[in-house]
Order: sequence, then structure tokens, then C-alpha cells
Amino acid sequence: MKTNNPNVIGITMLIIGMGIVAFWGNSLYKVIAYPLMGTSTEAKIIGYKISRNGAKMVTTNRKLSGRSPFFEFISDDGQTIKSYSKSPQIFVLFNYQIDEKIEVAYEIGENCTVAYPKNNPEKAVIISWKEIPGLLLMITLGLLSIIVGKSYLFNK
Repeated sequence: MKTNNPNVIGITMLIIGMGIVAFWGNSLYKVIAYPLMGTSTEAKIIGYKISRNGAKMVTTNRKLSGRSPFFEFISDDGQTIKSYSKSPQIFVLFNYQIDEKIEVAYEIGENCTVAYPKNNPEKAVIISWKEIPGLLLMITLGLLSIIVGKSYLFNK
């Protein structure tokens, strides 16, 4: 396909790709760095996030819904903190129960590990393999946008 101004498309794709990589790369960094440099503790899954007019918690999770889990924990200074996972949930692959023996979804009442920066428990993230695939997918999408943008800019 021939375009009148490939430089505009290239620059736009580069900016979008860099933004995606920076945003989701920062989330991946938190999942990796907070357990090493911050505080880790146990949390309990208390519900699932829906996004209608802001983040609200519900206690049902339809199969293949991809809802992020809400969790609750007590910080080192005794505060009870409620938050939810900010990582994208790949619902088809990682947020449902295959059968009674293979549980992949977060279940209400399930314990999980969370980590947060010292003295800032409101920024807690869930430390689990279930958080990684969605982040990697988004980072890959950003890298793909960068490659496409570069190909528009440097097409000879």
C-alpha cells in the first residue's frame, strides 16, 4: 500500500510503541523489583475488578472474563490495604479453571504474595506468574509498533 506521507505514520507508530513499552515495562519492572527492594507480604483475594465508571469490586468471576483480582493485606505499619492488579489479564489463557485439578484463575479467598515499596503499601503489586503473560503481550505489541514505525521511516 502506498501512502502519501510515510514519515507521519512512522513517527506516530514509534511514539505509540515507545509509550506502550514504557508504560507496561514499568509494570513488569515493579513485579520484578518490588520483591527485591521493597516489602513482601501475604494477601487474600477478595473479589474481581469491573471498570464501569471507575474500578468497582464484584465477587463473581464469569469464565473467560479476564477480570483483575482485588486483594487485601495488612501492611508493616498495621494498615489494611485494598487494591487490585493493574496487570492485563489474558482471560482466554490464564484466568479460568480448566478442570478441578488445574486451577489457573484467582479464586476468592486464595492467598497470594504482594510486594510494595517500603513505606508505600498503596502501590502493591501481586507477585505471581499469572501477572507476567499479559505484561509480556503488551510489551511485545509495543515493540511491534516500534518495528513498524521504523520500517516506515527508514524504508529505502
